[in-house]
Amino acid sequence: MLSALADQLREWRERTESINSVLRAEADHNEQLRHLSDATMDALREIDAFGICTPEVLGGSDLHPVAQLEVVAAVSCADPAAGWNLMNGCQESAWLATRLPDETAQRIFDPSQSDWRFPVAAGGLAPVGEARPVEGGWIVNARSAWASGIHTCDYVLIHSYVATDEPGLASERPRVTVAAPREQVEIEDSWHTLGMRGTGSAHYRFDDLFVPHEMELVNLELPPLRGDGFVTRPNPIFLVPAMYATSVGIARRALEEFALHAPTGRRRAYAGSVAERERVQHDIGEAQAMLDALEGYGRNLCEQLHEKPPESTKQAVELGDHARSAYRWCNQTTERIVKTIHDHMGGADVFERSMVQRLLRDIQTSSQHVMPGDSAYVRLGRHRLGLEVTPGI
Repeated sequence: MLSALADQLREWRERTESINSVLRAEADHNEQLRHLSDATMDALREIDAFGICTPEVLGGSDLHPVAQLEVVAAVSCADPAAGWNLMNGCQESAWLATRLPDETAQRIFDPSQSDWRFPVAAGGLAPVGEARPVEGGWIVNARSAWASGIHTCDYVLIHSYVATDEPGLASERPRVTVAAPREQVEIEDSWHTLGMRGTGSAHYRFDDLFVPHEMELVNLELPPLRGDGFVTRPNPIFLVPAMYATSVGIARRALEEFALHAPTGRRRAYAGSVAERERVQHDIGEAQAMLDALEGYGRNLCEQLHEKPPESTKQAVELGDHARSAYRWCNQTTERIVKTIHDHMGGADVFERSMVQRLLRDIQTSSQHVMPGDSAYVRLGRHRLGLEVTPGI
């Protein structure tokens, strides 16, 4: 197993390094577009990045979660928006591959097709709108948000309440998750944000859209229809390695940028370069130690998540809450690292051309995701105190 992981890490390090210059060159363009550029997507597709969570029999590479972390961290270091969209796309594509009906999955995920390319998915999965059952499928009317990568994906997912004429709270209704080709979905121009601007995580709508049963996903809280290994883990566990990686990549890039700036950077109130100040040396040493801790903890966490599949609902809930809390801590620690570097950059960091100010905006924006929210620590605290914790986030 260790040899297989080492081989994966070596191979994918070469793959990500091969597109590093393209990702960095396109980062400003992505920021201006407010979604990923064609060149960025072409580079990610060139190395088959979006298949890292998908079973090999369905055209993916099914990487060990430690390798997933390293791939997404490397891309995020080059461009956080590209790393975030890779994280989102590789996970939602794995859901498509493993939870669509057999015939649909075999048709969409068939690498033997002459013009085939790996299908990339996007979409928000908070329950919204209504899906009304009709002959052969559903008529969906719903508006959702946070669809990272929707402008450049192939399929869009949406999670809706099943329409009914019976009285009762909407939240108590059954739900259904469906997918549709991007061309059939209305994308709104809503992604004007503090950070992560290049992710294009816009609002979108299914307006009276007929979706056949063949594009209906099995409930995402149930085991998948096909595939084994890490893709079978409950979502609060499955999602964390690649999400954790986005913050690690941001922290790496922040320290890299400061190492380039400090030897020649000047602050008006101090003699010598920024690098010569002992206070700066102390703070950067501390920031490096925090990054080392982030990377070590992330690898250890991924190994634990991979090697210890939960044997009961209780174990799954507790392991998922440990994973989410680790991701919250990773985000908070990354923000501390970037904020420290931002403080020592001085006036150079107030301009939009500065990568460090962008990294600060990006980590602050990504920290608003539900996965690393306050409830992660609350739930972990309840486990520690021996209190009841129900499934969920």
